[in-house]
Amino acid sequence: MVYRHIGGAEQRECGVAVSSMRYRVASFAQITRYTNSIYAAIYTLVGVFLSGGAAAVQAPTGWGAAAVVGLVVAYGFVINDYVDVTVDSYSKPQRPIPAGKIARNEALWLALALAGVALLLAAALGPALGLFALGTTLLATLYSFALKGTVLWGNACMALLIATIPLYGGLAGGHVTALVGVVAGLMWLFDFSHEILKTTADWAGDRRADLHTVATALGVRGALRVFQGAGLLFIGVALLPWLTGLTGASYLLALLPCAVLPTVVVIAILARSSDDATITLALKIMRYMWISNLLPILLMN
Repeated sequence: MVYRHIGGAEQRECGVAVSSMRYRVASFAQITRYTNSIYAAIYTLVGVFLSGGAAAVQAPTGWGAAAVVGLVVAYGFVINDYVDVTVDSYSKPQRPIPAGKIARNEALWLALALAGVALLLAAALGPALGLFALGTTLLATLYSFALKGTVLWGNACMALLIATIPLYGGLAGGHVTALVGVVAGLMWLFDFSHEILKTTADWAGDRRADLHTVATALGVRGALRVFQGAGLLFIGVALLPWLTGLTGASYLLALLPCAVLPTVVVIAILARSSDDATITLALKIMRYMWISNLLPILLMN
């Protein structure tokens, strides 16, 4: 009976330890936003494909570049949460640091580890890819510490970081082609508008934390008008590759349902209502567009 009691206690302790470990792993996964790292890695491989074709995608350099970008993106999210702990305590208290799931100093060490591994791997891929990764890591750091709380500059900086993803893939694939440059420009415009829209969802918490954003400076309606203008510009620029003959009809046929129509829907619903539920729906549609936009991009080649 004594041995059974001890064995049962050990089993319970083991179960608690396993549960605690799972909780910790889930918290670290949450703070890195690993799904965004996966999307970033995929778009890196798209840049590799548009630059060097299927053969380049199969090469180790392309996959190494995708891993570097995924790690840098994860670093960007973690260091941003480390800096934004006060702001997040107002508007996103469920995030790991304000929720007490991860200590702030642990987040800093995790960020440094992610950046260190990314830069070491990038250096192994070659000087150009190493310097490029260092530049984007520094830019992500600058965004979190200085530019996020600025009107439009922070949005433009984040969009630039997103735009460098296919450029990095193109560099890994051999050279940055005109198509890769077009994709980078479109991604900049799309994410620029997306970042502006996100300021409307965070408006209340950002204002309480005295953070300067498009929404806190212009109000929700004013920020939505800026977003709508950027969204219309994105549509116009997205049509240019087909209008100029750079891409074929297959690109247009994929672009209309995958990018143009969803953007028009988002602009239209926000013109009718600016309540929280509508903004949340609009952001959800734009998140799905990161997946749907892959089809017309791949059909550019």
